[in-house]
Amino acid sequence: MRLARRVATITGAAVLAVAVVQPSAFAGPVGSGWTEHNPSWNLQIQSKGVITSYPSSTNSASGPGGSYLRSGGVQTFKLFNNGSNRVEARIQDNYRTGQRQFEGELKVTAGTDDESAMQIFGNDGDGATTLMIRSFTRNGGTLRGGGKDLVSGINGKWVRVNVTHNATATGGSYSIYINGKHVHTANGPKGDHYFKYGVYGTLKTASAEHQWRNVHFYRK
Repeated sequence: MRLARRVATITGAAVLAVAVVQPSAFAGPVGSGWTEHNPSWNLQIQSKGVITSYPSSTNSASGPGGSYLRSGGVQTFKLFNNGSNRVEARIQDNYRTGQRQFEGELKVTAGTDDESAMQIFGNDGDGATTLMIRSFTRNGGTLRGGGKDLVSGINGKWVRVNVTHNATATGGSYSIYINGKHVHTANGPKGDHYFKYGVYGTLKTASAEHQWRNVHFYRK
């Protein structure tokens, strides 16, 4: 991952058939005209309603019910009891307008159910989020986002996820790509946006774990 600057603050739908393959180490953005950029970020672990933030240089951290480990280019985000419900990387690139793209490779550990893996935060309406991509146990592991199943049979496999977001003063739209294949586009609300990824949600199983690698950010 090319993310550097330190930040230290204490604070059952139908399955879409998409072939799951092992993505390349660095495939690059979908579409043309994108420039990679390297926004700062910080790790957040929420425990009993309190968020603790750690600098991006952190290689390991834990709360009462969640943990983070970075090793060999892989970031592992884990929940192991209800003492924590969020272990996430919060990208410090807030925007209301403009085009942004997230890219990363995700591996979901079997048993993880109904947990957010990646989101576009920001919504001036009743909700807080524009898009949340979540992992479910059904059908060998399923990613769901934008109100539809995106891909199944993913547990234990690296899956490349690209999300583009065209934010405008009146709302805009986002698109989701799985292993380079376009699977969904929808309109989104206006808001103060930023990307987050990791594992987030009320634990429903014994544990939940998402791994991310080769995370990149683009804009134009």
